Amino acid sequence: MNPTKSLAASVLVVAALGAGAGTAYAEPPLAPPPGAEAVSDAIWPDNPSKQSAFDALAAEAAVGWNNGGAQGALIGLGVGVGVGCLTIFPNFIAGCILGGVIGAGAGAMNGIKDSNPKVLPAFDKFLATP
Repeated sequence: MNPTKSLAASVLVVAALGAGAGTAYAEPPLAPPPGAEAVSDAIWPDNPSKQSAFDALAAEAAVGWNNGGAQGALIGLGVGVGVGCLTIFPNFIAGCILGGVIGAGAGAMNGIKDSNPKVLPAFDKFLATP
């Protein structure tokens, strides 16, 4: 296939995807039935709302990130890049990138968790909140 045809095909695909995404819309969410909040409050009186549980989780994660999450992410990044570059030798560039991403994510999670022990209870509360 010559470059002109492949370029034209690529432009048409991108234009079609852009037109489809630009014309899509979502309907507004349905209102909850009256009294729905009262039932959940009667069953679980001590549970906060999902939004307040998420806000508490985000606040605890921010404290953990500020206290050592960034350092954990950097250590994980270094280890992940080293392991990825060595283990996937024929395609070492992809191995380095993939290892770095996975290592940085795991290091950040460990750094946040180890720096603030209140993160895991806040995460459990967020998952348990209806």
